[in-house]
Amino acid sequence: MCKCLVNEEMLGKRTTGYTVYNGNSKEFIGMSEKQVKDCISNGEGVKGFILDEAGELALDRDGWKITNYMVRSGINTLRPLNEFDGSIVNVMYTVVGFDKSKGYEVVNSRYARVWMDETKVKLFLELGAIQGGVYMDGKKLCLCDGVQIYESETE
Repeated sequence: MCKCLVNEEMLGKRTTGYTVYNGNSKEFIGMSEKQVKDCISNGEGVKGFILDEAGELALDRDGWKITNYMVRSGINTLRPLNEFDGSIVNVMYTVVGFDKSKGYEVVNSRYARVWMDETKVKLFLELGAIQGGVYMDGKKLCLCDGVQIYESETE
């Protein structure tokens, strides 16, 4: 598992960087826009972002299925990037792992890491609270490339 976008960090109207979840160390780290671009350029990647033709950051709508994420502009001040997308949530979740016995490992925009069952993930996806890692194919919940798959201890 590589890194994935959690929040954009802003100071006033200026982006100062991004909070990223590192799946290897299980920690939340801050990265500048340049660091994110460098990670993508060197092939390491930051799930949630791609570089467009001009070399600027763009949402990875096809690979990571991200259409929105939270923007943090102060202590305990979060808002969706796209406030008018119909989402009614104030916390967003990213699916980062899957285990047959535990379910889906998710991180949220308030830096929690929890496990959810399929029903809850589908509900949150329908509400617009899932910002990446899974998508619906008909009635089937599918994982995006980059979601860590754990081997269950019972298998």
